[in-house]
Amino acid sequence: MTINTDNEPAGCEIDTSVVEVDAPAHPWCRRLLDHWRSHLQPDGLMMRADFNPLDMPRLMGGMFVVEPVDGGADMRYRLVGSENEHRLGRKFTGELFTVCYRQHMAADQIAFHNRVMANKSPACLRGHWVGMDLEHAHFEAIYLPVRAATGELQVIGGMYDLANCV
Repeated sequence: MTINTDNEPAGCEIDTSVVEVDAPAHPWCRRLLDHWRSHLQPDGLMMRADFNPLDMPRLMGGMFVVEPVDGGADMRYRLVGSENEHRLGRKFTGELFTVCYRQHMAADQIAFHNRVMANKSPACLRGHWVGMDLEHAHFEAIYLPVRAATGELQVIGGMYDLANCV
């Protein structure tokens, strides 16, 4: 459901319908998960420094890096792959979730990312876009907690079109 209010930031008409799934089906989500697992440290997390998008060039267009802002009250996209920015018709890199999304979706995504970091375990969503003439596009996204050099937790991952399972 899309909430229409007068106080929504311009250009934030993005909404989704998603379900959480136990394991990724898209091969690129599985590859990101395998990469994350292969770099786990004794504390059960991958170091952010061990994530280099250039190690997986075919996956770069769907990758993202998210960091908490104000103790997790908001999130910022440090990186969003060009394929996803192109598909969604806007720039996300450097933007806050509260600027990118409608209020309810921003709140849901902030809570979800905080849960991924608090649980220190991967999560996977599957669904489709709503209200953007992209309802036909079914996607899957993998969310992986990582530790930055500062000790702060972040989330890396990727979002890919399920029609392109190659």
